[in-house]
Amino acid sequence: MVDKTGSPSATQRTNAYYSLLAILLLLAGAFYHYLLIRYDHSLDLSGDEAHYWEWARRPLQWSYYSKGPLVAYIIAAGRFLFGHWSQTVMGNDLLAVRLPAMVLGTLTGLGIFTLASQVLRSARRALFTVLLTMTVPILAIGSGLMTIDSPFVCLWCWALVVFYRALQSGRWWWLLGALLIALGILAKYTMVLIFVSVGLCILLQPVWRIWLKRPAPYLAVLLALVVGLGPILYWNSQHQWVSFRHVAGQAGVSTGVSVDVAGVLVYVGGQVGVANPIWFLLMWWAAWNWLRSWRNSSLPLSPRDPGKDFLFINMLIPWLVFLIFSPITKVQVNWPVVSLIPGVIILADLLSEWWSTHRQRARRFAIGGVVLGIFMVTFLHHSSWFFPVLKYLAGQPTPWDLTPMAKVDPAVRLRGWSQLGREVGEVLEAEHRAGRDPFILTDHYQVASAIAFYCPGQPTVYCAQSAMGRRKSQYDLWTNPLDQPEKFIGRPVIYIGAIRPELHQVGEPPPPLPGLWVIRQVEHRVQGQLLQTWPIAYSDHFQGFRVKSSDRQLY
Repeated sequence: MVDKTGSPSATQRTNAYYSLLAILLLLAGAFYHYLLIRYDHSLDLSGDEAHYWEWARRPLQWSYYSKGPLVAYIIAAGRFLFGHWSQTVMGNDLLAVRLPAMVLGTLTGLGIFTLASQVLRSARRALFTVLLTMTVPILAIGSGLMTIDSPFVCLWCWALVVFYRALQSGRWWWLLGALLIALGILAKYTMVLIFVSVGLCILLQPVWRIWLKRPAPYLAVLLALVVGLGPILYWNSQHQWVSFRHVAGQAGVSTGVSVDVAGVLVYVGGQVGVANPIWFLLMWWAAWNWLRSWRNSSLPLSPRDPGKDFLFINMLIPWLVFLIFSPITKVQVNWPVVSLIPGVIILADLLSEWWSTHRQRARRFAIGGVVLGIFMVTFLHHSSWFFPVLKYLAGQPTPWDLTPMAKVDPAVRLRGWSQLGREVGEVLEAEHRAGRDPFILTDHYQVASAIAFYCPGQPTVYCAQSAMGRRKSQYDLWTNPLDQPEKFIGRPVIYIGAIRPELHQVGEPPPPLPGLWVIRQVEHRVQGQLLQTWPIAYSDHFQGFRVKSSDRQLY
């Protein structure tokens, strides 16, 4: 809208001002993550990030054992664009792996701002929403980690933006939404839940039921499934449908269903923690009032407001779906993370409404939530600052628990990998100088991937976890010592993992790693506190695992 002189109206100037502030705020957050990566070398890639890097450095595939291919494609693009620079300044691909996560995190924040502007019709409240996301621990921390959630959350967020527009105006928005869902499926299968949430919006909101009689939504579903699931189905048809077996195992339904009610408490407790306890309480208080409003239209949050319906339905569906699964399987805290996209918009709207009608209440909750959120995000980013307190909470090491600090340090999974890779590299180099050509073997896919990333020269590392009673991984689908023993038998082995008796004890059948002995114990300490420890062992000739592929059925 412009005034009579042809200049932008006051509303347009105000919206542009808040939009610029939101963009600057998001760029500042991304730059902060860059500084952490560039100059704080105490935190390494997580095991999952290193594993996705393993996918990206090898010939790209249509899909992978546990996930779709999008995360591998993104990391491969990061290596192509930033790999040389990252190797120059960091000595490895760390920046090339995580810079895409910063870009995706910024785009997610921009999507949240756009959705909030659309639904709340207020750029000011949308800016407030962006500010609040920085006090939600899982959103603030996740925007700097290159896991599958980075593209998944970004695509889910923008799919909500597009579908909200499609519900109002139709046209080509349904096509764009379908493409976003397809990409999201290639990132994480959970993307299909958006069909449920958007479908419920159409069913429950009278003004949108007209779309039940039009072809656009149905064509969008068909296009999303064909484009998103097509590559995954094709690849799985060539690999014994391992992804579907894996998902069934993750869902707790592959070997029969057992119910543990405590899983519900663990799930809810985890969600309280990752969302910020105060914000979680307010989101659910708002959700409860919204549900009550279906029976009492006099309440402020009325189902006759399509935008509010859209937000609440899309917040509740992922949370409730995983709540249903929580008694039968371990639900990871990040699985329903997309609930927080509409959730944080609901939160900003609620606090803004209270500011107009109950200012004292709004001030107390806002200050409490922001202070708590800043503390939690700071603690997760810089847990070493709190080591004196964590040391007291952890207690003293014992012979049966050498690393009690590992239980209370939230960043422990990002610590020690570079040291482990460096020390494995020293052992490997010594072997090469002695004229031997050992291969590196581990008992866990994350350990294998981290060593491959941080070991000088980035050698090929192999994983034998499926031969030791654990589930399979992508390593079982590449060349490996279990399925192609003839390529490895007789070679020396550098082994990193638990020293199990069946690996080296003489007997029948012969052990795979005879004479296995520990040649080095890697201990990673921060401020003198032992956080991680790994044995590096050696066997001078590999004899092959006596386990058939058909015996390795855990997925």
